[in-house]
Amino acid sequence: MKIKIALFCLLTISMFITQAQDSNVDANNTSNVSDLQGIAGGQLGGRQFTGAATFFNPKFDREGSIYLFDGWDQSAIIFPKGINQGFTEHQMNFNIQRSLFETRLRGDSIKAFNFVSIEKIIVDGRTFKSFYLEELQRQKIFEVVYKGEDFSILKGYTVDILEASANPMLARPRDKYIQRVTYYIETDTELKEFRLKKRAILGQLDESAALKAKDYANKYDKSFTNEDELRMILNFATR
Repeated sequence: MKIKIALFCLLTISMFITQAQDSNVDANNTSNVSDLQGIAGGQLGGRQFTGAATFFNPKFDREGSIYLFDGWDQSAIIFPKGINQGFTEHQMNFNIQRSLFETRLRGDSIKAFNFVSIEKIIVDGRTFKSFYLEELQRQKIFEVVYKGEDFSILKGYTVDILEASANPMLARPRDKYIQRVTYYIETDTELKEFRLKKRAILGQLDESAALKAKDYANKYDKSFTNEDELRMILNFATR
């Protein structure tokens, strides 16, 4: 009988501790979202901003990273939809695996931003926007390589896990994250995978613009596969 009473008391205490911990997590999440709304409201004339949540990153013993940028030193300018003015968030990074921008808080907590009410995010002059990708049946964040009147060239990021191997010849004792890049072309009617090659790019231009693009690239020795040089070629050809 004494054993049954002791077990009942232990179970009751355990349930109480668990509920208290859950309450603290909910309170912290609510507080963090409220803080973000307060920051955005103060910088954006009191307008409401949504689309943030807080969580804790699990720790894995893997090489590489699921994050696009090295470290958390980047600041980002976030532009809410329908508002021309943006606000700045510090310690930002792009989580490729989740396709979310995140900012690091104290400890191991992370605040994530989705694009429900965000038009674009700019990091170090690089523009990121959300598009609906049919093959995934959901929104995905892309980096905008080039934006023109008739088409845009986007850059999508994915991350794969290369599993560890016990084979000593492979020298791979731990799992490893491998970041990959895929280019897409976006028009008024579709968003599809696209190869960053001269022929494919020229095929998106009319005859006059294609001729200007080829002449400019030859004259100034510019490459269609280099993103910075490609922007220069297309901006000249389509102006």
